[in-house]
Amino acid sequence: MKIIAGSYTSMGGPGLALLRWQANGFEVLDTTDAVKEAIWAEKSKKAPVIFAAGAQEDGIHTCVASFAVSDDGFTLLSRQESDGVESCHLCLDEEEKFLYTANYGDGSVSVFPVGEDGKIGSCMQQMQRNTPLGPRADRQERNHAHQVCFRPGTKELFLCDLGADQVVIFRVGEDGMLTEKTAIACLPGSGPRHLSFDGPNAFYLVGELDTSLSRYAYDGRAWQCVQHISALPVGYEKPNTAAAIRQDGQHVYVSNRGHDSIAVFAKDGEGKLKPPYFIRTPGACPRDFQLLGAGFFLAHQQSGTVTCINENGVPVAQVYLPGAVSLLLMDP
Repeated sequence: MKIIAGSYTSMGGPGLALLRWQANGFEVLDTTDAVKEAIWAEKSKKAPVIFAAGAQEDGIHTCVASFAVSDDGFTLLSRQESDGVESCHLCLDEEEKFLYTANYGDGSVSVFPVGEDGKIGSCMQQMQRNTPLGPRADRQERNHAHQVCFRPGTKELFLCDLGADQVVIFRVGEDGMLTEKTAIACLPGSGPRHLSFDGPNAFYLVGELDTSLSRYAYDGRAWQCVQHISALPVGYEKPNTAAAIRQDGQHVYVSNRGHDSIAVFAKDGEGKLKPPYFIRTPGACPRDFQLLGAGFFLAHQQSGTVTCINENGVPVAQVYLPGAVSLLLMDP
């Protein structure tokens, strides 16, 4: 299995790293700093191509880029300025004709055309948000776009705005352009970070600032929060922010930075969450993770490692990768 790991070059990381996981160990196949501060990557369903968000050579101006990936490593296909500040997440439409980025620093969304060859064209639209903000003056001083993803089977793009405590819904036209449709109000001060759909009419939402997991359901007229639950142990009061979310058929998983754990929520047949149990991580600040059967791959930002652990949190193997922040599983 091949894994793409993104890392902060400002923390000593290589940018993007191509790893091979085999026989309970990691092998570094290649690295590239063609994208600095490589915070997120997504893969094409059509070809061995990935799309990454980060910064240009100066480490400041934000960019998106595409790479062909093989056992020999990365080949840069294209790189474009994002026209936003601090691009932190991206996604492709179903046909892979357009690329969308969430720009954390200014709360905007950028839209790019994508060619059949995987090359990204110049930014064709930037949607800037300027709305009332949440109550956390230290973190919600402006709009902060943190994730973009499509509602399954639709032309609706969902955006998590951490600064405004909103999940914003955009209509996507045939030309790829966005029109804001509505916004789902989240709990004040929750700081929506990432969501994961559970079919087209429900999703789970991580609140970064209040370390929560919420379930939202669509009743045919509007989206409603039907459950809100803490992702921390009862009585834990030290600083913590929630980060990544993943799910499988029976559980939803959230990573905690501070408590340094994976919160595991069992869900019933209707998707309702049970109180979590916790798997402590062997490194500090698990920024991202991926599921591996009964275990996990973890990107520890502060410890600077990519680690494999079993379902009990016991380390199986790890590789040193300073500033590790994101993980993308490629096909074997």
